[in-house]
This record gives sequence, structure tokens and C-alpha cells, in this order.
Amino acid sequence: MPNGPPSPRSGLDPLAILSEISKSVKPRLASFRSLRGSRGTVVTEDFSHLPPEQQRKRLQHQLEERNRELQKEVDQREALKKMKDVYEKTPQMGDPASLEPRITETLNNIERLKLEVQKYEAWLAEAESRVLSNRGNSLGRHVRPPDPPASAPPDGSSNNNASQDNKESSEEPPSEESQDTPIYTEFDEDFEEEPASPIGHCVAIYHFEGSSEGTISMAEGEDLSLMEEDKGDGWTRVRRKQGGEGYVPTSYLQVTLN
Repeated sequence: MPNGPPSPRSGLDPLAILSEISKSVKPRLASFRSLRGSRGTVVTEDFSHLPPEQQRKRLQHQLEERNRELQKEVDQREALKKMKDVYEKTPQMGDPASLEPRITETLNNIERLKLEVQKYEAWLAEAESRVLSNRGNSLGRHVRPPDPPASAPPDGSSNNNASQDNKESSEEPPSEESQDTPIYTEFDEDFEEEPASPIGHCVAIYHFEGSSEGTISMAEGEDLSLMEEDKGDGWTRVRRKQGGEGYVPTSYLQVTLN
């Protein structure tokens, strides 16, 4: 019948909506509080104790978490408003005034989360600016000497015949070598276990603990061998003079390529 009571499976029951949202919101807030207070570790809220790239990633993650929690609180407020409306229209289902404390609590949570979102947005903007600045400085420190003329590609222009002859003669040995490449590659396997040669050197401009797996510690001002350039993740592989290889933050280095 069109005027009959709504089906319990219609999905419009505000009690069911509120119950479902509450299950997902409360544990998230509790888990965050326990994380901040666990083991008594001294961790700054803006993660400034981390390298710039890692700080940016952690702040981005926290901002996404706050936005998710904020949306859930907004959904919960809407569910409470619907429930209050139902109570007002059908008093036998419940007292609308009984929902006021929960509505007030939800509104307070929304205001608190909005402030936290603004705070993390400001920290993230500062961290991203710092990362971009460090990347620019790092690129400026990558000093690569110009390639020798012999290794330059041949010029296709018709003038400068003498220069063209020199380039062709200088490129003849590589062409012969390239023909012999299949022969020499058979012996490459015998030398695969030799340690890799550095591709440059670098100086640590900051101290780094290197406490996590795959990283290595370095002291401010320490000279290091550059073994592998930054692949875009903010880390560079280096080798210490006294032995040992590992990754350090690229922004902590002043790099010179061979």
C-alpha cells in the first residue's frame, strides 16, 4: 500500500545509519589517541624530527585521515538530525531532547577536526615548500663536467669538413667495438661480483642517524662515495670511506657527479 509503513529493508532507517557510522568513527579516534601516547616516544606533532620527504608523506597521510574522520562526523550529524526529525514527528519512537547531547558532541568533533585539518594543511604546505627547495638545491649541487668533443654525436651539416672527418675517424673504433660486443659480453659474467664503482662523491650537510633498515648513518661534513642517484623517492645510496653502504636522504647531501 502506498501509505503503509516503510519497509525495514528500505535503508532509510536513521537508527541503522547512525549505528553503522558510530562503529567506524569511534575506534578510529581512539586508535589515534593511543598511537600518540604509545611507548612514551618523543615525536613532534608536525613530524619535523623526520627528513623533509618523509615528513611530507606523514603529514599528507595524517591530513587524509583527518578529512576522513571529519566526513564521518558530518555523516553522523546528518543521521542524528534525521533521527531527531523522526522523533519529533513520531513521539512514541523516542524523545528528541535525548539526542541533543550527542548532536552537541558531534558538532564539537566537527569543529575540532576542521581546526586539525587547517593545521595539517599549513604544516604540509611548509613541508612541500621545504622539499622543493631542497630538491632545487640538490640539483644545483650536481656538477657534471662537459662531455669531451670526441664523445659528441656527429654533426650532419655539410660545412666544417675537417671537423666532420675528425669525428668520423674518432668514431671508427667504437663501431668496431660494437661489432665485437657479442664476443665480449660472454666474459662479463666473470666480473659481476666486483664492487660497483662510485658515480660521484658527496658531502653530508646534516647529521643522519640511519636507524631504519637499508639506511646508513653519516656525520655532518663527512665525505661519501655516491653509488646511486635519487630515483625520485628522496633517497640516495652512498658508501662510507670506512666501509658500508646504505641510503640517506638526498636533501641531506651536497652531490658532485663524476
